[in-house]
Amino acid sequence: MSISLSNAMKLGKFSACEVVAGQKGMARVIENITVMEVPEIVQWLKGRELILTSLFAIKDDLDAQNMLVQNLHNAGASGLAIKPSQFIKTIPKGIINSANKLGFPIIKIPDDVKYLDILSPVMNHIFNEKVVLQEDVEQATKILDEISLNSQGVDELVEHVSYLTRNMITIESELSFIKVPTSEKSLSPLDKDQIDDLTIIQRPIQYSRKYGEEILSCIVAPIMVDRKYYGNITCWEVNNEHLATDLAIIEKASSLLSLEFLRLKVKYDVEQQYKNEFIRELLFSENIKEKNVIEWGEKYGINKQDKYVCLLFTTRSENAKTKHNITLNHDQINSIIQNVIPGVLVGHISGNICIILSVHQDMAQIYHEFYDRLTQYIGSMIKLYLGIGRVGTGPAGIQKSYIQADQALYLSDSIKDAKGITYYDDLGLFRLINQLKDQEELFDFYQETIGQLVEQDKNHELLKTLKTYFYHDEILKDTANNMYIHVNTLKYRIKKIEEITGFDMKRSEGKMNLYFGLKIYELLFYNKR
Repeated sequence: MSISLSNAMKLGKFSACEVVAGQKGMARVIENITVMEVPEIVQWLKGRELILTSLFAIKDDLDAQNMLVQNLHNAGASGLAIKPSQFIKTIPKGIINSANKLGFPIIKIPDDVKYLDILSPVMNHIFNEKVVLQEDVEQATKILDEISLNSQGVDELVEHVSYLTRNMITIESELSFIKVPTSEKSLSPLDKDQIDDLTIIQRPIQYSRKYGEEILSCIVAPIMVDRKYYGNITCWEVNNEHLATDLAIIEKASSLLSLEFLRLKVKYDVEQQYKNEFIRELLFSENIKEKNVIEWGEKYGINKQDKYVCLLFTTRSENAKTKHNITLNHDQINSIIQNVIPGVLVGHISGNICIILSVHQDMAQIYHEFYDRLTQYIGSMIKLYLGIGRVGTGPAGIQKSYIQADQALYLSDSIKDAKGITYYDDLGLFRLINQLKDQEELFDFYQETIGQLVEQDKNHELLKTLKTYFYHDEILKDTANNMYIHVNTLKYRIKKIEEITGFDMKRSEGKMNLYFGLKIYELLFYNKR
């Protein structure tokens, strides 16, 4: 068996040595190791040997020193590892220059590394790779365990894994609150199929990925928390070819990272729980405690003097108008929002994402940036809706703004030309009706206009027709096209609505009464919810 010089330098204490010249020849293959402490050793070489020497045999022969690299290169040797001593304290320049010219590796052995520290692991690998694999894995595991026990963090772990594998190490996190070292170059993200494979196998997998402008071989190990994929650690074949030990090292590192991610996630979840509790009290408590406003409010940027506005996000299927609870990853959404305005207060309230913003200039631009980024994240299959309340002062103003944002969000379908962002101020007639929602007269008017229609229209076919008819400014063709029905069918339904309600839709007063009745119905349905 054999091993390349670059991979051999990952084994045992050979990894502590330094390549000082001829780096271009690190792919040379080693089949044997020879110690040179006698002159004229070149004549005994068979090729593909790594030579270990202190240069003692030629310490006084400058010509021999200058010709050494040329002779070793001609003999097919793989490299020269020199251990400086009291006789030759520095590697001669003639050796360095020749090595760089020929691409012949020159390796400097530190004082505390013995020949045996190099001979033993490399020769064991050549004759029995499995033995070395186990020894190196145990050594690497010991180092990584020490890092974990001392809680030295993600950065320290990356540095040590990079040292052990002699390659570039990167970490990618799905959790925005976990900060990982940034990569020197851009990485191609894993696709869905690759993530699914890692999630199922839960072991390192070798892929080809883009690192900067190059396609490189790499080993990717998943970081799993509660059997969910939360990121990966990747070893890139930048400097050296991968060894079997690298797989074991990356797998061990991914296990330690999973524990670290779990620790950080638990800490984050607890913080989010406290934040959600504060948001709930801020939004729903009739008499929010002064103490909480002072203590929690200072932490989250809420006080009694500043102005704030509430935003509510929800999603609806493009195939149906019925609302449903948001099923998106709250951590990811929070990350996107925090990237726009760091430190903004974000909560998960009643199935919606609630944002409480301190009011500054250009608020409309911020609203649209939130909306655009979240829309890009969720994709085209799900429609995103944003309701925006009015600006208010302190906790009382926040509570009022939340109620307004909730109404704007729910009633957005009733606002013509709403593109997914609805302001409470755009509700128009709803704002007036909302002030009367608790009065009996409002319910009586509803009963007198479309109450019978709601009761008799079990499938809501006529109710939907009426709503669509008004939405399209009473234009028969546009209404029929939107509902995918014939104009004659639409005319039949309008006649049916007139018969049930008793209002003539050819007269302005009849249309006005039905329009108001429809708005009251939508508001009453909202309040029942």
